[in-house]
Parts: sequence; structure tokens; C-alpha cells
Amino acid sequence: MERKDVLKLYLVGLVIFWGLGSCSYKQSGEFDREMLMTDSLLALYQDSMTESPQRVIEVFSENRSFLKDSLCICMLLSHESKCYYYQNRMEDALRTNEEVIRFCREKQPSDSYLSLLAEAYNNRGVYWQEQSERDSAITVLKSAVEILHMTKKRSVLPSVYMNLADSYLQNGDYSWCGFYYRKALFVADSLGTGARDHFAIYSGLAKLYVELENFPEADEYFTKAEQMDSLCTPYERYFFSNTRGNYYYNTKEYGKALDWFRKADRITNAFPQPLYKAIVRGNMGEIFILDKQPDSAHIYLDDARRLFGKAYEHPSFRYYMDGLYASLALLENDLPQAEQLLSRTYDLKLVNPLYIYYNNRRMQELYDKKKDYRRAYEFKTKADMFNDSLRNVKVRNSLAEIDFRYRQDTTLLKKDIQLMGVQNEVSHWKTVALYCGLLLLLFLSASFCWILYKRRKEEKLYWKQMATVNRLRMAVVRNRISPHFIFNALNIILPTFRQYEGLDKPIRLLIKVLWGNLIFSEQIAVPLKDEIQLVQEYLQLRMLGDPGRIRIIWDLPSEIPETWLIPSMSVQIPVENAVKYAFDPEDADACIRIQVTEKQQCLYIDIEDNGIGFSNDGHLQKDEQSTGYGLKILNQTIEILNRRNKNKMNFIIQDRSRLEPGEHGTLVSFVVPFDYTFEL
Repeated sequence: MERKDVLKLYLVGLVIFWGLGSCSYKQSGEFDREMLMTDSLLALYQDSMTESPQRVIEVFSENRSFLKDSLCICMLLSHESKCYYYQNRMEDALRTNEEVIRFCREKQPSDSYLSLLAEAYNNRGVYWQEQSERDSAITVLKSAVEILHMTKKRSVLPSVYMNLADSYLQNGDYSWCGFYYRKALFVADSLGTGARDHFAIYSGLAKLYVELENFPEADEYFTKAEQMDSLCTPYERYFFSNTRGNYYYNTKEYGKALDWFRKADRITNAFPQPLYKAIVRGNMGEIFILDKQPDSAHIYLDDARRLFGKAYEHPSFRYYMDGLYASLALLENDLPQAEQLLSRTYDLKLVNPLYIYYNNRRMQELYDKKKDYRRAYEFKTKADMFNDSLRNVKVRNSLAEIDFRYRQDTTLLKKDIQLMGVQNEVSHWKTVALYCGLLLLLFLSASFCWILYKRRKEEKLYWKQMATVNRLRMAVVRNRISPHFIFNALNIILPTFRQYEGLDKPIRLLIKVLWGNLIFSEQIAVPLKDEIQLVQEYLQLRMLGDPGRIRIIWDLPSEIPETWLIPSMSVQIPVENAVKYAFDPEDADACIRIQVTEKQQCLYIDIEDNGIGFSNDGHLQKDEQSTGYGLKILNQTIEILNRRNKNKMNFIIQDRSRLEPGEHGTLVSFVVPFDYTFEL
């Protein structure tokens, strides 16, 4: 199956996925779907950008219209910029690159936007290299490095370091070139970016050592790169082949050099921009000159001049090509043509010093052939001076590169030592963390045991209190066996008393009070309404013989809901206690006030008398036959119920003389929350 067919099938699958993805939009989100589509497009057309850049531009431009997320749009736009670069459309490349940079600068910094900005700066550095603005390229590439160090996405960092190394190489600063190539290698190993980065790094280091004429070192890196040839892009393969040809050119193995240049020439057949083919054709023309094949040299040099196009007018290119044509003219003994080419005026500041050296050698050869040995000697002297200068520069660069490499190796050694120290420190802290963990585990175990102990203790106390309540309840039941017997007996003889008009009502009232007491004594909680009715009946029965002895004041709401619950006998016991023990027989102002109010989601019950007071011995009896035991049961019951409730019930008995000076008597108060639960 051809590549085009594969692309079509992939695109069809992508469209189907897009359609299916719209069904699950609510689950994954539109951003995730668009990001997945963008990543798929970039992965699909990654290699096609160099071979068919215009096709990639059309596909990316079409798909940008479907996207809403600006990040995805700019990611495609950034790669479109690279496609323009591969087409040698530098104005369009810089324009789209500027759009991406401006977009990223306007956004709130995040990993995604910062990494995209760093990639855009990296691309701009490459574009400026291409336009020989190397200082600007170095500045923007260093900005890319700074940005990448602020993000977690650093996979493009080796590429930025390689572009920095290339910029320094073009500037002739070989020491910094080697520094950044090795930094790229270190980062690529650290990030695990794969052999693809290693191929480009090894190729760059090989070119560096060719420039330094350290051919054994260069050959070592060429060999390492050749082992990864299958993993590189066509541009990287072209760069490697052309550099390998230059290596053999410098070692004067012209046959091998020509083989590698031909390989590079075949690779450039798929490139849309002609500049790369122009360079390699010029190199091949020079090899044919050295191999004394002028016809072939003419063909390749003419082809190179045509392919350079407008770039041919650049002083550096023109000076280089005029020198090659002059060498060809000298080979053919066309001395006037050679002299014309070599005598042209150029701004030598824009020309590589190595080309000036070669042209002085050509001028020496020209005047040797013209038998003008004095002029030949002059140019030989100039050539030797340039050669010595170039050698001095190369020696200095070699020494600087060795010094940089030594310092890098020393730095790495220091880092290894520091790493060992860090590892030892980490081991120490791991031991500390282990002991801390054990101490924490012991603390948690002790806490758990303490909580378990407290819970068991509370449970034991609860059951002890329950036993006390049950014992007291049994005592009350036993105490009420006699009233129960009386109640049954009265029911039997009640018909006999009906003939006595004055006894019928008291007997019936007595039966109701006895029955109510028996029923309420078996319940934890009763409705307040029923409790009040029982207390009212008890008071009627109690004061049959002397109705005016104690004045009873009822301060009750107009209507008492059935849902208002209170502990059983909680009103009767304090009232009964007050009737029995609070007043002296000759007390003419005896009064009991029962007040019920509702406030703040709570029920307030106050039972107040003006008797002798709670502190007097007569008010709270110790005898089991008295209501003192009833108060104990009531208090114990409330205490147990409070354990089961978040909002507690309050039960307080107070002497009024302590509350209000000059007053006397007892105040019994209840506060019952409406959400109180009466379950033991």
C-alpha cells in the first residue's frame, strides 16, 4: 500500500473518531477531544513537513477551522511556520512564528503555553541562523532555555542546545559549540528522549572536530552516528552525509568524499527548497576539480549557481563560487578568466577567512603559471599568513574546547560526588523517616488502646447506671404494689360506695391517680399534656380535705401539642415533693407555681414553691418510701439519656434563697430540646 493510501485511511479513521467523540463530549470535554485531534495530526505529518510542506500547510490550515481551543490552533500554526521555512518562505515563516509568540506571551503562564513559547523561540533561532543573524539567534535560543527550565515539558531542550551549538559553530566559537553539544547529550540521556537526538548530537560533534582538524575524534563520532542512521529525518541524514563528505575532503580521500556527497545529493531530491542541493552540488564540483575532471566540474558548478538563486548574490556564497570557478579556469589554463574572477572586489568582513586563504593560494598558482614569481611569492606569503592565523585560531579553539570539556567533565565529577552525598543524606533521612514511622505507629496503637479502654469504661459505667435505675425502678414498683392492691380492691367495692353521694367522686379520683402512677412508672417518656393531667388529678385528690391550704398556679400555653415529650413523672415528683415537705401546717401563704414555656426550639418547665427550701432536711427525704428516690431515678434517667443525645437535657434543683435574697422555697427546672431522643 502506498503512503498516500495510508494517509487517506488514517484521515478517514480520524474523521470517524471525531464523529464518535462528539457523542462522548460531556464525558471527556471538548478540549481533550481537540487536543487529541491536534496531537494525531502532528504525529501523522511530522515527517511529511520536510517532504511535502505545502500539503501539510493545507491540511493544518483546513483543520484549524474546526478547532475552538486557541492552544491547539497555535500548535498547528507553529508547525505551519516550520513548513514555510522548509519552503524557503522566510517572511511567512517569521510572520506565523511571531503570531505564536505573541499569543503565548498574552496568556497566563502554564506548562502548555510556556513549552509552546519555548518551541517558537527555538524555531526563530533556526530562522535567524539561516539569515546569518547568529547573535540574535543565540539570544533567542537562550531565552528558550530559560523558559523550558520553568516547565515540566523539556523534551525540546536537547534541540535548543543543538541549535545553540550550531550558532556558535557558525560564529567560529568552537569551545561554546562543544559545550552546548555535550549539554544536549547530557540532557537527552537524562530525559531519555531516544536515539534520534543522539544521532543529531553525534553528527554535530563530528562536524565540530572536522573544523578543529581533530580527525580521529571526528571519525569516532561519525561512527556512533552511523549506527543510528535509520532513526533520523531526511534533513538530519543530509546533514550527516554532507559533513561526512567534508571529512573525507579534508583527509584528501576524494573518492570517499564524492560517494558521500552523491548520497547527500540523492537525499535532497525530496527537498522543496533548492539551497541544500546547491551546497552539495558545489561540493561535488570542487571534488571534480581536485580530481581533474573539468567537464563534470562545469556541470555541477553551473547547477549549483542556478540552484542558489538569489542567495548566490550573498558576498560569502559569491566569493566561494567565484573561487571554485577560478580553480576550474586554472585547471583549464584559462588564465584571463581566472584572473578576472580572483580580482573581483568583496567586503572581506562578510567572507569566511578560510575562503580568503584558498583564494590567495589560487592567486599564487595563477602568477606561477604567468611566470610572475614576485607576485606569486607575495600571495604565497599572504596565504601562509592566513594559514598561520587560521591554525592559531584552530589551536586556540582546540585548547578552549579541551578546557571546556575538562571543566564539564570536572563539573560532572563534582556532580557525581554531590550526588553520592545526596544519596547518603537521602539514606540518612530514610532511616529517620523509618523511625518516625515506627514511633507514629506506636503512638497510633497506644491511642487506639486508650480509646478502646475509655469506651469499655464508659460502657461499664452505662450498664452500672442501668442496673441502678432498674434496681430503683424495682423498688418503686415494690412500693407501688400496695397502691395497686388498693386500686383493685376499690374497683371491687366501688358499687357499694355509690349509695353514698359524697364518696363516689373521691374514690373515682383516687382510682385514676393510682392507675396513672402505675402506667407512667413503666415508661421512660410521656406526653407533657398527659403528665399535667395526672398532676392536676393528684392535686385535686390530695387537697380534698383542705382545698385552700396550698394555692396552685398553672402558667401553661393555650394548647399543648402531643409531640411535647418529657421524662415520665418529671412534673409529678417535684410537685408531690413540694406538697408533702415544702410547707409547715400553719403556713397560710403556701403556693406552688407550674410554668411551661417554649423558647429557641426547647421546652422550659419550672416548678416553684415558697416553702422552707431545698436545703432543709424536711424537703428531701432519705426514706425509700418518699419521693426522694423518685428524684434519684429521674436524675439517673436524664444522665443516661443525655449520653445518647447531642443536645443535652438540663435538670436543676435550686434553693430560691440563693437565687433571690429575701425569698425562700425551691425551684425545679427542666429544659428539654424538641429534637431530644428518649431511647436508652
